[in-house]
Amino acid sequence: MDLSLLDCFVKVADSRSISAASRLHRLPKSTLSHKIRQLEDEFGIELFVREGHQLHVTDAGAEFLRYARLIQSNCEDAATAMAEMRQEVAGTLRVGSTGEFGTTITSELLYAFRQQYPQVNLDVVFLSSRQPFSDVTEQALDGIFHWGEPSDVDYISRRLSVSSYGLFASADYIARHGQPSTPDELAGHRGLVFRQPTRLQSWYLTRDGDTEIDLLPTATCTTNDYWTIKYFAVAGEGIAYLPEFFVETERQAGLLQPVLAEWRSPKTAINLIYSRRRHVSKRFKAFVEFCIDFYRDRERTGIPRYYVEKVSMPSAVGR
Repeated sequence: MDLSLLDCFVKVADSRSISAASRLHRLPKSTLSHKIRQLEDEFGIELFVREGHQLHVTDAGAEFLRYARLIQSNCEDAATAMAEMRQEVAGTLRVGSTGEFGTTITSELLYAFRQQYPQVNLDVVFLSSRQPFSDVTEQALDGIFHWGEPSDVDYISRRLSVSSYGLFASADYIARHGQPSTPDELAGHRGLVFRQPTRLQSWYLTRDGDTEIDLLPTATCTTNDYWTIKYFAVAGEGIAYLPEFFVETERQAGLLQPVLAEWRSPKTAINLIYSRRRHVSKRFKAFVEFCIDFYRDRERTGIPRYYVEKVSMPSAVGR
């Protein structure tokens, strides 16, 4: 079978649209359509069904997609094995990362990794924090950066670091509304609150590991996007409950400062998770070791950082 047929099929299945696959991979729509029809004619069965503006794989398509990914993975492993014969770290590394946290740290880590291993190509997928790991397996990801411990015992988890949630606000906000000295005073402040799929995320805090509070403040902004919450916090719109590593750069730039600094959530692990496999490529072994070293010496790396920047507002825009 022509491997280009498999490649086109996987691209359309992932994009759920021939037009989207055409734009993403810069391939003519006519080529993709022709190759999909060629496959369906060869098998004598439909691989896709249209629902609205999207294409969904049929039961037969889902089964074929599983084999197509396996064939692609085996071809990649073969190419990697040949590269490793030349003692090179090369090939394609498919990495997943959960939530907006990935943009903060994963992007800079992958950039640094590419500087050290320029023969490695990156394929990065950002995932929902609630996406089942079974879905990740179907996408044939080499590893996932995950906030917390995996629920599936079949995965190997390498701890890279730990971090806590804390309360943060801009100096402008504190100047206007005052610095709370006790958790009780938070009731009089503006809260920027993350919306989870079924409820708002409460602010769970502890001091010295024994005194605990769990509160939900009056919210002036709720959203399911942490970057929006951080943006509003930097802009002086309220107090935000965010992971410490997520506001690291903004704190260094003086854009955010701790509120009730002695109160933090319990520490949660940042893990690199990957499935158990018989063969581990030289590429992925190098990646695991690089991740561990990167988190250990992250502050020493002079690489571009991604953060919210505060700029002067036009005079016509005011309160």
